Amino acid sequence: MSFPDPPETRRLFLALWPEDAVRRRIAELAAEVAGRRRVRDANLHLTLVFLGATDAARHVAYEDALADVRIPVLELRLDRYGYWPRPRILWLGSSQTPPELYGLVADLSRPLRGCGFTPERRAFRAHVTLARKFPGPAPAGPPATPVCWPVREVALVESLPGETVSQYRVLRRWSGG
Repeated sequence: MSFPDPPETRRLFLALWPEDAVRRRIAELAAEVAGRRRVRDANLHLTLVFLGATDAARHVAYEDALADVRIPVLELRLDRYGYWPRPRILWLGSSQTPPELYGLVADLSRPLRGCGFTPERRAFRAHVTLARKFPGPAPAGPPATPVCWPVREVALVESLPGETVSQYRVLRRWSGG
């Protein structure tokens, strides 16, 4: 007896995808504090909603559900380092996450629930991963100059497994304003 092949899936997430100038500034900080363990510059982002393994039908449904999403005008100020010891993640975050960013995460998640999406149970924490397998701890003080990130869009991103690290590919963008 043969069984049909499982449907092909893609590993997807919704993220803030930095413009070049913001990406360069975050990459500079990552190089300063994380050295060789830092995340590749091209992979720097801030995950808003992790969608996980997504088949083609659900992918289309997600994009349809987000057709009318509104991206608020806001500026994210990344002004503190943090460290999660168990996964050994060094990150850059905000000491005061704008309420509009929490609202955006809720506005993205809400229409996706009708497509079978189940949000993560843990609370959203705005951060950009700077390094993985980092020995810790986080740098003692804040960055000398915070990163000011004008949020203008949300990206639908695919995570593609690589030999040593994943690569990310932006599939679609929704602009604000």
